[in-house]
Amino acid sequence: MRLSTRTPGLAALALFLSGCASIAVPPGPDSSALSAAKASAPQQFFNAEGANLPLAAQWWEGFNDDLLTDLIEKTLAENRQLEVAQANIAIANAGLARQQLDRSYSTRSGVNADLGRASAPNRDIAATVSGSLGASWEYDAFGRIAASIKAAELNAEAARQARQDIAVIVSSETALAYVDLRGAQRRLAVARENAQTQAQSLELLNQLFENGRATQLDVSRAESQYRTTLSDLPRFEAVIDSAISRLSALTGVNASAPDNTLMSLKRDAAPIPSLNSSFGIGSPQDLLRRRPDIREAETNIARRLTLSDVERARLFPTLTFNADINTLFGNGNRLDQLSSFGFGFGPALRWEGPDLRRVRAEIDIADAQTKRAYSVYEQVVTQALADVETALSNRLNEQKRRGDLVQAETAARAALEIANLRFEEGIDDFLDVLDAQRTLLAAQDRLAENQLQTVRLTVLVYRELGGI
Repeated sequence: MRLSTRTPGLAALALFLSGCASIAVPPGPDSSALSAAKASAPQQFFNAEGANLPLAAQWWEGFNDDLLTDLIEKTLAENRQLEVAQANIAIANAGLARQQLDRSYSTRSGVNADLGRASAPNRDIAATVSGSLGASWEYDAFGRIAASIKAAELNAEAARQARQDIAVIVSSETALAYVDLRGAQRRLAVARENAQTQAQSLELLNQLFENGRATQLDVSRAESQYRTTLSDLPRFEAVIDSAISRLSALTGVNASAPDNTLMSLKRDAAPIPSLNSSFGIGSPQDLLRRRPDIREAETNIARRLTLSDVERARLFPTLTFNADINTLFGNGNRLDQLSSFGFGFGPALRWEGPDLRRVRAEIDIADAQTKRAYSVYEQVVTQALADVETALSNRLNEQKRRGDLVQAETAARAALEIANLRFEEGIDDFLDVLDAQRTLLAAQDRLAENQLQTVRLTVLVYRELGGI
């Protein structure tokens, strides 16, 4: 007889579950587009481990410059942006650990004490103490917990790729600052060397003017060119100071009090580093797997897809198993009496329906965010390909200038020797010497700038290729 009275309740529960299981995602343009996106998405979108590629090689060692290598290694160890990115990874990992706890049971407890008297005649003051201890565990019937954990894993992976992207940027910025420093030192040395030559010419002209062999016009022209060359020296010195400040910030050093390494860089000039080994560009597929920003965009797509699954799981009920123990101690019961204890255990079913409009609205939001993630990914890939093409083209064109600039510098040096010789023999006036000096200075400066730009563009190629 008792069985027959419980049968309608079980039947109602079965009908409720079957009705929930039959709920489907409403058809629409977003749903079909999302299904097509899932079908065409690479497998690594759904595999956090597969997106965790090895770190990029230390490309800067190809320049065979120990100071450059030390600076970049110090940047990767001390840079504040990388510290922030590392903290973001720690936050994401902590969030993942918190999300994984949803697979386990949860507990709750509480104690309440009360001292009081009822508002009636001849009532005594009564003291009662109650306590409760409970535990619950959710059965992940429709994959909500698993999807939430997967989303947290992908969030942590995205944080790791973001840090790697910052590492690529700060290492290249360190190399660029170092190259700018060496380039400015080289151009400063060229300007000082020419200024010294021009100063000697000016001194000679003053002597010739006193002896009547030169005019005031020659002296004024020589002094004007000498002062113009001197005016370029502070400009190069400013570039050196700016490069030291950039290196200070990148390596985590106080710019107002740079360390001995940075001071020695400023004090001791060195040649502009040059690449002593070739580098492979690889295929576009290699680029897509190498650049951290592309891998981060891929991971974000996978994360958005997983969060969409989390929202869809809300269409179905959640099944939780609960167990509770209650106690009540007062004037009428004691610790040694079973009547002081109560307990309860059993499943609990919770559903956000039957009105699921809000749930469906959240699903639509999640789908739209997923489509946006795909658009961001396509933009990142398109921009990456354009950046690589631009960097390679700029470097190639800058290299093409090298031969002509070397020949121009050689010819300008020879022209200066001839102009000096012809002036000493009285064939030409000093204007030809001044013009030859100016031409040589321009040729030497252009050659030094070409060396600087070639190395800078090489570093940018490495950066756009993902720091290979």
